Amino acid sequence: MKAAIWTSYLIEYLPREMVKTFASHGWQYLELSDEHGHDLLKEGEPLATGESFRRYATDYGISFPQGHFCLATKGCRADDLPGREVMDIAPPEKKDFQAALETMKRWVDLFQGLGIKAGVLHAGGDKAMKAGWSPEKIFEHRVKAVRQVAEYSRGSGIIICLENMNVPGLRTVSELLAIKQATGMDNIGLCLDTGHAIISRVNPAVFVKEAGTTLQALHIADNLGTNDDHMLPYGRGVIAWNEVMKSLREINYLGPFNLEVPGENRCPLPARLIKLDYARNLVSWMTEFDGL
Repeated sequence: MKAAIWTSYLIEYLPREMVKTFASHGWQYLELSDEHGHDLLKEGEPLATGESFRRYATDYGISFPQGHFCLATKGCRADDLPGREVMDIAPPEKKDFQAALETMKRWVDLFQGLGIKAGVLHAGGDKAMKAGWSPEKIFEHRVKAVRQVAEYSRGSGIIICLENMNVPGLRTVSELLAIKQATGMDNIGLCLDTGHAIISRVNPAVFVKEAGTTLQALHIADNLGTNDDHMLPYGRGVIAWNEVMKSLREINYLGPFNLEVPGENRCPLPARLIKLDYARNLVSWMTEFDGL
């Protein structure tokens, strides 16, 4: 397993400064965040931008085995905020559905240029739920959206990784695999978010075993069992990390062991950088010695 961290930990840094800072603290593998993805997409044509930034990062010993597809319609900088809203890849209206697909194509191109292998995706459907659609209709709409993204991604080397959410129809391995199977696409896998699992009353260690080889990405975070606190492992959280590590070893998971811990960056930057060093040491220990 590769010790990795979500780049949103340094959310206020623009992409190149972000890369230099992570590299100076000994990190080699990163998951590109939604915010930094939006920053890069402002620079020009997505594929060429991704390739250029990939070369820049390589010069610092950094690579991006994993990336998070857009969580919001715009980034987090001051000029992005007007009109920014949560991204839904499966909205009810036909024109919005097509617009979401066009947005996703740009992200797939960016990820291809960056050499990202695991693209983490929320399967959407929130707006359809609010509109009163039936679970069956929402399922079909999600399948259609995910299939189209996977079809566009075919040949890029990217696995579309459906993330478990604390949302009806997206909580369990069986629910996510039902979407994958209904698409008929073979370039779809799963992403386990350990924090989402716990607040959904799903055992993350069992999730790992049930997912098996379809597990292609991880969001590693702990919480207190109620909210998505995004805390580091082996702190005040409730997750039994020894069991999670045993399950990952059992399925021979070799992908990024990726921290998603923005709950740890609510402190002055000097303290956050000290915690960044601790996080690297912690994850190295967990991956090298199974956290035992």
